[in-house]
Amino acid sequence: MIDWATVEIALEHEPIASDRFIKVKADGEIEYETVCRNRIQAGSYESSISIRSLGSNGQGKATHLQIDGNPSKFTQGHNVFGINHLLPLVSRTFKVITGYLQIDYTDQEFWAVQRGHYRITRIDINESFELDNLLSVRSWLKAAELKSKTRHGRPTSKGGTVYWGQNSRRWAIKAYCKYDEINSGKKHQLPDELKNTKIPKWAESKLRIELVLRGMELAKLEIKQGADLTPERIEELYNAYLGRLEMSKNVTLTDSSALNLPRKLQSTYMLWTQGHDLKTLLPRTTFYRQRKELLEHDIDINMSCDQPNQTNVVPLLKVLEAKPVSTPAWAFNEGLVLDPTSDKTHVGYVLKKVS
Repeated sequence: MIDWATVEIALEHEPIASDRFIKVKADGEIEYETVCRNRIQAGSYESSISIRSLGSNGQGKATHLQIDGNPSKFTQGHNVFGINHLLPLVSRTFKVITGYLQIDYTDQEFWAVQRGHYRITRIDINESFELDNLLSVRSWLKAAELKSKTRHGRPTSKGGTVYWGQNSRRWAIKAYCKYDEINSGKKHQLPDELKNTKIPKWAESKLRIELVLRGMELAKLEIKQGADLTPERIEELYNAYLGRLEMSKNVTLTDSSALNLPRKLQSTYMLWTQGHDLKTLLPRTTFYRQRKELLEHDIDINMSCDQPNQTNVVPLLKVLEAKPVSTPAWAFNEGLVLDPTSDKTHVGYVLKKVS
């Protein structure tokens, strides 16, 4: 699915009132001035997207509208699953924004959007992969953090998310547990209206892997406008960059004993039961802190595991070689995903403010 997009659409309009960031030299000369983004927020779902006016026609009007954000979440109310079709996502978002701001557009401007004739400077593409259960997802992430790399080098990890090339100006990959994300706090949680749907249960066993392509990489790939990113091209790009992940050895994905441990110790315990030398894998302070905590459960990771668990051991890459999980049929039936052929969803947005 498309999880983020930054596009610049040709649209002559009165500049949207915005804050500005101005850098002034010591002699008082203005070095540069940048228009800050506004956020349009959608009613009860609190799904927002950033916009700003760009350019000038010399007569007081802006020439382009920049849209920056998650079009799937903005149009659906969530981004647990969605479509890989950029054009209808941007088109729907464009209609909502111009309708809310009462911006008129010409037929030519409208059809340019429909056909994808707008500049694109960032796109995030993700897919979900099915594992046995929630613990398996967390264990895969821990193992990937320790036993994988790309040409960027070893991954970094923060808050349960594993990053390859986190600070790259070109491209990056990140992996995380979508179920944990939607239960982590207000920023990512599902709106109340969607918490009692099938979405949380569906997400529980899903590993989410996301590809971020930034402006420099898109230019290198000669992707200049939305029309260049067909669903087929998006799938091709995703698979090509995912193939750059290098992973070694195996990982035990499930162990019933781990279910009784605190979450922060589960992945460490499972690597130990597989026979790994955790002293070489973990930072020294982490190793001894977790050893002390595991000793309270009669587990000493300073000693080799007497009987390494070889049940349900699979190569890390085998998970990724499987076909990504499709959007479930019930999501379309219940209006929980954008239908590119229709303007109707159950969402029923009432846009309420620009902040």
